[in-house]
Amino acid sequence: MYASASQLIKEERGQTTWDRTKIVSDVDQNQAALISAARRVRESGATLVLDGHCVLRRAPGTHERLPIDVFRALECSSVLLIRSPVPVLLERLHARQDMSWTEAELADFSKAEDTHSAEVAEVLGIPLKTLDSPTAQEVETWLKRLSKGEGVFGQ
Repeated sequence: MYASASQLIKEERGQTTWDRTKIVSDVDQNQAALISAARRVRESGATLVLDGHCVLRRAPGTHERLPIDVFRALECSSVLLIRSPVPVLLERLHARQDMSWTEAELADFSKAEDTHSAEVAEVLGIPLKTLDSPTAQEVETWLKRLSKGEGVFGQ
């Protein structure tokens, strides 16, 4: 099953606690809701591919790394970090009418995602795979490999 973290949080809480600029409030309650929703999916026997961030935006220029215990509670078995060039990300945000990001902030946010993804994988002892601007087929191939336990650390 594929789901975004925001989708599962919204379903679990019955509301959103972020706006179109992705500024998040109620971080702790959102993560508790996400953990609960992920647990329910696992208990149904499904494998969950969770699309989300390791870092959240509290305010423009203010980023918060999610505690590693959140990923532990989610029972993550691997991390697949998908990167895109900052100008591409900025263009996508602007296309969604989110003009609150600057190129510099997005570069800082992306760097924090890279760093924290590696920390999460290292501390939990799980594979990390980084893909730069992958095609949908490349993502699917790696998801299949990771689900079969074929992930390679740091590759």
